[in-house]
Amino acid sequence: MPVRELSPALQKRAVKDINEEPKRVPSDITSLREWIKQQPHLENIEPTDQWLLAFLRGCKFSLERTKEKLDMSYTLKAIVPEFFADRDPMSPKLQEILKIGAFLPVRNCACDDAPRVSILRLGVLDPARFHLADVIKASLMITEILMMEDDHLNVSGEEVIVDLKGVGMNLISQWTPALAKKAVLCFEKALPVRQRGNHILNTPAGFEAAYKLFKMLVGEKMRKRIQVHNQNYKEMYKSIPKSILPTEYGGEDGSLQELIDHWKAKTESYRDWFLDQSRQVSVESKRPGKPTNPSELFGVEGSFRKLELD
Repeated sequence: MPVRELSPALQKRAVKDINEEPKRVPSDITSLREWIKQQPHLENIEPTDQWLLAFLRGCKFSLERTKEKLDMSYTLKAIVPEFFADRDPMSPKLQEILKIGAFLPVRNCACDDAPRVSILRLGVLDPARFHLADVIKASLMITEILMMEDDHLNVSGEEVIVDLKGVGMNLISQWTPALAKKAVLCFEKALPVRQRGNHILNTPAGFEAAYKLFKMLVGEKMRKRIQVHNQNYKEMYKSIPKSILPTEYGGEDGSLQELIDHWKAKTESYRDWFLDQSRQVSVESKRPGKPTNPSELFGVEGSFRKLELD
């Protein structure tokens, strides 16, 4: 199956930044397919060429890193049901999550080879009705759609605006070490998305403890790319121009409701794909050697005994 051609600007950036050699892409994809066929625990995996190319780009065309990330991706889909089970976009719970628009990639990029910008709005979540895990699930679903459709994301990476307006202690208390470890592992180790920056807005009371936990889990490179702007939107505009933001963020490119409507419809259009993905997971009982042990992968108790969350 042929893959999309990149725009000239993105192709140039792909060659320069992520070691892409256009003539070698087909053979790299073939190598990954042959490797998957040799893995008994991945017998149900049937990725498209475009999907495999997204992983290659996210791993800067290192075949070994790509194999590790693919393996981890399908492993986590098998052992983290709170994020990867029940992903029918038409289910009542996901319908409500999509209607409030907690995770919204914007429609345009700053320039021809710029990263994709997404907005994470945690304050729209009612903690009495939903859990942070529900937002993480929906965010992962939309991110997977971007992986298949968005060359800006795959080549140039992603910048995320984290808007905490309206977030209270009931929601912050859901950000436990166990959930945080799973979320960070999923986004850092299982998705081929290069995080170019995080811009945190409207920090609430109790933010520091949750922020401290997050920084403990992510790598040094990611910690350096976090900027806390609070209500200083002008500072954020130095990195993310108004021209691509919705009007609610002082921008010039449509409204949040337009983004909500777009991503709800887009996610619904992928219903058959998400339902099929429920079977495309690692079969740990068939993994050569030792099956993945979730308690070893996510064990956090000892690491966080001294962390004060009050």
